[in-house]
Amino acid sequence: MNEKQQSLLLESAARFAPPKGVKLSYGTAGFRADASLLESTVFRVGILAALRSLKTESVIGLMITASHNQESDNGVKVADPSGGMLTQDWEPFADAIANAPDPHSLLQLIIEFAKKEDIGFEGRQPVEVLLGRDTRPSGEALLDAAKQGITSIVGAIGTDMGVVTTPQLHWMVRARNRGMEASESSYFHQLSSSFRCLMDLKPEGIRKNGDDNALVVDGADGVGGEKLEHFKKMLTELCIEVRNWGDGMLNEGVGADYVQKEKVAPRGFGPADAGLSGSGVPVWTGMLIG
Repeated sequence: MNEKQQSLLLESAARFAPPKGVKLSYGTAGFRADASLLESTVFRVGILAALRSLKTESVIGLMITASHNQESDNGVKVADPSGGMLTQDWEPFADAIANAPDPHSLLQLIIEFAKKEDIGFEGRQPVEVLLGRDTRPSGEALLDAAKQGITSIVGAIGTDMGVVTTPQLHWMVRARNRGMEASESSYFHQLSSSFRCLMDLKPEGIRKNGDDNALVVDGADGVGGEKLEHFKKMLTELCIEVRNWGDGMLNEGVGADYVQKEKVAPRGFGPADAGLSGSGVPVWTGMLIG
């Protein structure tokens, strides 16, 4: 690693001091915590994502979300070139850099890891990280921290894909690495086409009733409900009703986690809905949150 690269990392890291007394660990859901504690961590995950792009010579994804957690929380996770989760081999490095106490300690960890992984900083392939976030208010500031982490690796760029669900971002990463168009419209097109293929496999002669094509979804006031409102226009085979998709606080009295823990129906569902599942009308709750 040359002097220019080291100086850029030190200069950038100095703007994002880690919170004192906080130790974070990267797991299946990435890093999650109160959003006020995450700026430094998201910055450093941006560095990790850029290094991962260098290592794999592929596009990598970085998603800012805490899924079913309360709105004041947030999180960050990395998507590998296949669209899957970050390889477990890199999780200890994620933990180490997230908890490095100062810029010089962080730099030393990066130098050692780059040497171990044989990550070259000279004559390399283009480095790109696709960025996504959910609807949490803290998302924009954390997105900026991620971008600064990515661009602290010389020549790396972060491409903002906007407010998306986690599955959308993972699909976009996979699509880009397979030479496909990585857009929301392309994602919806493939999903709707796959659904129609699935429906074509339905045996003929099965008895239908008026509720066969009805679907009620609890959007948990998150990004999933918002996206489904757009996507359902492409699924003319289904009659989809989305409840709780922007008129309340994210995951407050809604969502799969709330229903599972409290053993009650989500906000927006009442006694008249009690027999929906039994009558043949599927009810999904919080399944589409990023």
